[in-house]
Amino acid sequence: MIALLLGHTSIGMIPAPKKQEKKDGVTWYSLHKAQQLAKENDKKVLVFAEASWCPYCKQMKREVFPKMDIQGTMKKYYYPVKVDIESQETVKYNGREMTKAQFSQRMQVSATPTFIFMDKSGSVIGTQPGYLNHDVYKALLTYIGTDAFRNIGFKKYLKRIKSVE
Repeated sequence: MIALLLGHTSIGMIPAPKKQEKKDGVTWYSLHKAQQLAKENDKKVLVFAEASWCPYCKQMKREVFPKMDIQGTMKKYYYPVKVDIESQETVKYNGREMTKAQFSQRMQVSATPTFIFMDKSGSVIGTQPGYLNHDVYKALLTYIGTDAFRNIGFKKYLKRIKSVE
């Protein structure tokens, strides 16, 4: 609590500001809004399935998401969504309401973090569990975002982009 003083007269106590988690720089959308925008703008939806206790989720938010090139790639191809796999908050997915925990179960999330890539109609393109370093995450975002996954496997894609660099 912080005491506010006006001259010598106390005007009351107000709570000290809570220490906020460092912003990751990503604009996160609700699942419903992301699906609407993806349809309207021919983009994909990227779901970041996380848990509050997950150290690798925190590491993604602290070390990978704040990078400008990651933010630019996410913004170019996706509408990103955060889903706490244990939350009882409701989400709307493909017109159906369910809790975030139920959504996570439906998506078969068994580890955190898990990245779920969806096309503009809400169909799952693929999922990727685990912490991803900057380079691999950026390559995966571009691989799915550009639809390269339709023509080439990810390992070959990585070799191809490494030879170009």
